[in-house]
Amino acid sequence: MSRSLLIGLILVTLVMAAGCAKRNTAYQSGDQLELVRTIPVVGNPTDLDFSGNWLYVALDQGGLGRINTGTYAMDWYTKLLASDGSTKDLNRTRLVEYVSAKDLLFVYDIHATDQIYIVNTSNPDSLDPYRSITGATQGIRDMTLRELTNDPDGNLVELLYCLGNGNVYYGRFNGDLWLGSEFNITTPYPINGVAMDDNYVYMATDQRGIFIYNRQTQQFVSEIAFYGYAQKMALRNGILYVAARHGGLQVVDVSNPQQPVLVASYDTVGYATNLQVMNGKLAVSSGSGGAYYFDITNPTSPKLIQRITSGGYINDLVFSDDKLVLASRDAGILFYSLD
Repeated sequence: MSRSLLIGLILVTLVMAAGCAKRNTAYQSGDQLELVRTIPVVGNPTDLDFSGNWLYVALDQGGLGRINTGTYAMDWYTKLLASDGSTKDLNRTRLVEYVSAKDLLFVYDIHATDQIYIVNTSNPDSLDPYRSITGATQGIRDMTLRELTNDPDGNLVELLYCLGNGNVYYGRFNGDLWLGSEFNITTPYPINGVAMDDNYVYMATDQRGIFIYNRQTQQFVSEIAFYGYAQKMALRNGILYVAARHGGLQVVDVSNPQQPVLVASYDTVGYATNLQVMNGKLAVSSGSGGAYYFDITNPTSPKLIQRITSGGYINDLVFSDDKLVLASRDAGILFYSLD
């Protein structure tokens, strides 16, 4: 066999193998997102949360931002004045979680002492950091807050958060005092993200994929591994959507928590870091790769609607009613209208 023929056969084989290995089955249907507002910020926007009319932004060294999504007016805080007269500095704000129905904002700041400030937002002109959580709060990588209704102990919200050292903590807050964590789960692996429902706790366990634990007993239930490093998650209707860094989007059916099943995946450019789900749509932040917007009417076959590449390096994103909001390291806060 001649050398040129051999080289040709090798090239054909490589092309065929690459085609077989492709995991992206979604189509792109054209632009449906339109940029309507850009808000420059101080600092690096690392985390977003939206509820009611307010979007809260963790700005790392820039402190805390609050945006009225109706007027786009922004308030900027590097310190908060508590009702007891004390001042709380916000110098390295990394995470925010907000429940407008309870007027509660949880802000994770790592200046001096890593702690979570519990902020009363009932007076929009005076955010009051009247309580805090300290101890077992060093190196928090993710936290999730859920509103409680008809809680037998009168608690307003429940909080689940994870540390990079493999610990997960759960507790409830009654609006007055934080009585400490009600349980703690420890794994030998770093945990980057957490999610929960009424019965189970889900952990994004970096290179090991997803771990599932029983909430009542704190016992291990199952795990599933996949390509990439599991970062943050969104849980909807028995489906777990996972941002998996270089693994892009991974979709896991957890309707039977004893036997989780990987049902779909999508390669994203850059590192997939976070994602949000709303009304059959999914958005993924992918760092230098921008942001991806999917139709997930069929979770086993996410279909790409649009990829946004003009916003720079995207750290995070969130749905805000009829808009998708991106947190860009390079451009600030970007509002895109949906459809």
